[in-house]
Amino acid sequence: MYIKLDAKNGQNLYEQLYQEIKSQILKGEIKSNDKLPSKRQLKMDLNISMTTVERAYNQLLDEDLVYSVEKSGFYVSEIDLLKATPKEIPHIVKPQQKSFKLALGTIDTSIVQRDVIKQISKEVFDQHDLLNPGENSGEYELRKAISDYLHFNRGVSCSIDQIFIGPSTEYLLQQVLLLLDYPRMTIENPGYPVVKKVISHLKLTHNIARVNEDGINLDDVVSHNNPVVHITPSHQFPSGVILSLKKRIQLLNYALENDVYVIEDDYDSEFRYTGKPLPSLQGLDQSDRTIYMSTFSKSLYPSLRLSVMVLPKSLSEKYYSERLSCNVSRQMQHIVARYISEGYLNRHINRVRKIYSKKMQNIIEWLNKAYPSVDVDGDHTGMHFILKCPEHDISNLVLKHQLISKNSYSVHNQFNDSVIVGIGEESTEDIIETLDTFLKNVYK
Repeated sequence: MYIKLDAKNGQNLYEQLYQEIKSQILKGEIKSNDKLPSKRQLKMDLNISMTTVERAYNQLLDEDLVYSVEKSGFYVSEIDLLKATPKEIPHIVKPQQKSFKLALGTIDTSIVQRDVIKQISKEVFDQHDLLNPGENSGEYELRKAISDYLHFNRGVSCSIDQIFIGPSTEYLLQQVLLLLDYPRMTIENPGYPVVKKVISHLKLTHNIARVNEDGINLDDVVSHNNPVVHITPSHQFPSGVILSLKKRIQLLNYALENDVYVIEDDYDSEFRYTGKPLPSLQGLDQSDRTIYMSTFSKSLYPSLRLSVMVLPKSLSEKYYSERLSCNVSRQMQHIVARYISEGYLNRHINRVRKIYSKKMQNIIEWLNKAYPSVDVDGDHTGMHFILKCPEHDISNLVLKHQLISKNSYSVHNQFNDSVIVGIGEESTEDIIETLDTFLKNVYK
């Protein structure tokens, strides 16, 4: 039996020995009931330790590939050989991922409180009781911390058992649509791309509603008469407009009178730079018609992957009866729970809001001075704004300069004059330099 081991390939010698013998058995090179070399013989032939041989043989025994006979040795078990040609490793063709300057959904990582998160993480991972499964809906400690946080900051009113955790709003939206038996929907246009992706994957019937200067067009909502409406009222994506209080009340009254559920994605609500945020729809709703969603990926860091939803009573009970689950590690939930309950999140958001507010202010002041003919929308809230070049078709230049067109989030290409500018990751100076290069080409 020829066996070749390589001490320099990074794999343990016992694993190499085990794999070599296993491969020869499965290929039929060593026949059933053939006797294998003794442990002492392999030790001498391969110049390896007895421990290495014993570990390899024990692995083969555990998988029933060999059996031992007392005072005789090891023999190959009776097994069926694989009837297949040698497997080729396939080449997977993947679509090329686009890279954008001034991207959305990214942050300045230098402002993340890494030391605090690292210390909390160390303490949480020392809790051995978290190694076993927890509650399907999410850890009580996290849901309690979120309940207090949302009530104080967003006016959300609910019990802890109405709060559910998930790795993303996309994941939670899929759960909601399952609970609602995959309904017809009305969505904003232009609108949040995740919603369109979920609807497309689930092949749901949907209609679009225009977005006006004060939020979603309620005439469109009424005319479609769908049982579910999805909106981003606090900072509409991507236009940046805020749903007015008047329209919020009208929408909630319509939902009550027509047995409609409103899915409220509270996108970017923490980052309002002028005045106090308007109360959440869920907080205004007295009739249990609102499904509230939010994420901590924007306020902390994008790779966190932790979102929350608040369900009405009937859907909460259905969630539990359907035995749905959150799919977020218990450790990560407890890290975020402590980060919130110990006051770090509020202090972090207050600090970050000032940083992004100053950055936004400096960029807009430069734009107003250097390019007074451009229009800016959505700069009062969030980490992006809309830059509009009236009477100019900038679609080709947007593509050339690797920027993000507003058309990317619209069903119709009616925004050839608009680009979306993310301010999260790049410095003020780099953002201004990129925009200056772009706008010089627009207005040359």
